[in-house]
Amino acid sequence: MTAKTPDPRLAGRDFLAAVTERQRRRLLDLGRHVDHAAGTTLLNQGDPAPPVLIPRSGYVKALRAAQGGSPPMIVDLLGAGDVLGVEDCLAGRPSHLSYVATKPVRVLEIPGHAFRGLLDEDHEVMALITMDLAVRLRLRNVVLGFATAKVRSRLTAFLTRVQALYGVPGDDGIVIDVGLNHADIASAIGASPASVNAEMAKLKNEGYLSTGYKTIHVKKRLREDGPPLIPVPAARRRIPQLRIPRIAMG
Repeated sequence: MTAKTPDPRLAGRDFLAAVTERQRRRLLDLGRHVDHAAGTTLLNQGDPAPPVLIPRSGYVKALRAAQGGSPPMIVDLLGAGDVLGVEDCLAGRPSHLSYVATKPVRVLEIPGHAFRGLLDEDHEVMALITMDLAVRLRLRNVVLGFATAKVRSRLTAFLTRVQALYGVPGDDGIVIDVGLNHADIASAIGASPASVNAEMAKLKNEGYLSTGYKTIHVKKRLREDGPPLIPVPAARRRIPQLRIPRIAMG
């Protein structure tokens, strides 16, 4: 089979929606659907022969501990249509991350060897996966660029990215409802929970946002280089990730 060049506009979108109907049926046949409650660990760092996971609904935080016994840091947040664990599948290595559901989640769980076999025989699927990995690597490098910035800059950059990827239109802004609390956000940006609480309080007092239980309602643009707060159709609410460094992260 001759590989086609993947459309960059497909990057960051629902993987199962990007493949053909035949490819989607093959993926569904290779795996099984598993439901997990919020707080459930789907996979532990170091697990041998980890499966590839494709969330169909809900959200999952990816964590990594630097050393045994050290507290893990949130390195990514993933939602419906993302592909989890493909790096380990391609490398043939144990899981380098842990995955924990932040909301009730249903995942398509595909054995790693079966997913690798599909990639070996279907170059179009391999091309899509390669594009997705490239985009995710670029995004993580962008995030690392904020590592030495002040807490407020790290916080607004993180919230803007999550808003762009997973925010949904509300009455007068964008609602972020991905199951993260302030401690999770602190872990994701490498700050203390106390400093995140303080900056969130400032953003609330300045009218940028309001908060509920594990939800954030963005009322004003958090960053000048971030996406505008305009309603978008639900089916198109996820902004292609190739554009996020330019729109959301600066």
